[in-house]
Amino acid sequence: MLNRNWSNLMFRQVSFYRNFRQHWTRFKSRAIQYSYNLYRNDRRFTRFAIAASTVGFTFREHGISDERIAECENCEEEFVHRKTPGHGWELLYEEKDMLAFRRRIEGPYEMYEYKCVGTYYDISPRTFLDAQNDLKYRKEWDENIVTIEVVKESEENELIRWVSKFPYPMYPREYVYVRRTWVSDDEKYAVVDSESVQPEVYFTFRLQIVELRFQVFPSISESNVRVRSYTSRMSIRAHTNWESHGVDYILTYADNPEANIPRYVYNWMVNKGGPYFLRQVHKAAREIEKSGREVRSATEKAISKKNCRVSERVVKEEEEKEKQRKEAESAQNNQENNGEKKCPKPQKARPASATNSFVLQPPEQVNYQRSM
Repeated sequence: MLNRNWSNLMFRQVSFYRNFRQHWTRFKSRAIQYSYNLYRNDRRFTRFAIAASTVGFTFREHGISDERIAECENCEEEFVHRKTPGHGWELLYEEKDMLAFRRRIEGPYEMYEYKCVGTYYDISPRTFLDAQNDLKYRKEWDENIVTIEVVKESEENELIRWVSKFPYPMYPREYVYVRRTWVSDDEKYAVVDSESVQPEVYFTFRLQIVELRFQVFPSISESNVRVRSYTSRMSIRAHTNWESHGVDYILTYADNPEANIPRYVYNWMVNKGGPYFLRQVHKAAREIEKSGREVRSATEKAISKKNCRVSERVVKEEEEKEKQRKEAESAQNNQENNGEKKCPKPQKARPASATNSFVLQPPEQVNYQRSM
């Protein structure tokens, strides 16, 4: 009787534990699914998730690295050979003051990187950059933009969300990328470097009973297609200075449209997209100078960063010169001290006295002569 009651008790305990695990797993999965649906459908919660994700994002981990920016120091050589780049670049077409090249990207798919080089004589380098860096103004002249905004910024770094139209029947493409602007010490060269942020980055939000995992910078619409691979680099060179007319540019860009479209159609789109975009930028820059419109300049922070960089370099150079001067003075003092030790000091003559002075007198000289 006791064994039977004990076995029934053990059976009920095991059944309760098993049912509890099943119910807990079901509750947990439903809670996560509900939170996911809430996250996808509630715009307020979406904004909260986006704001929370920006807190965990750092430009040091996901931004343009200092080593990559250090390569901008050699952009002068790139401008010298801009019309004959070599290294696998092939000329696609040529028009007045513009050349377009492409180069095959290594990989299993037929992807290309594109380069546009050219010159404008009727706009300044500042307005050329401001026309494309001021996102509010860009919404007015770029017809392919659905939305574009700065999500986060720090010094010369910016995190940007950009939704671009694609030809029907393709869905809009959504880009989340970092952008960093660099200006040379003499303000003759400037580089705007951009690269996409991978969507595999997640952040975790823990409650008391569940743990929610959200994608960093999720898509703002289910109809948008997130672009995983995107790079762009705009390099400019002023003919005289930052404010005067005359600018040379080199635009290098590549992206994956995340679509199964014929490759020749994609190449035609990207090939025409770069020159068309540059013509729009040129027209917008002319409008800025003509109307005197004030625009937000992303290069101002880069110039401030450049001034800090130059100041730090001057301070380091002065400290190094002062250190070398002190080392030279110390070496000279040591050399003088060593020379004094080697030279014998002149000895003082001792005074002669009658008691302890012994002077040896030379003997008298004797002259021996042979007598005849």
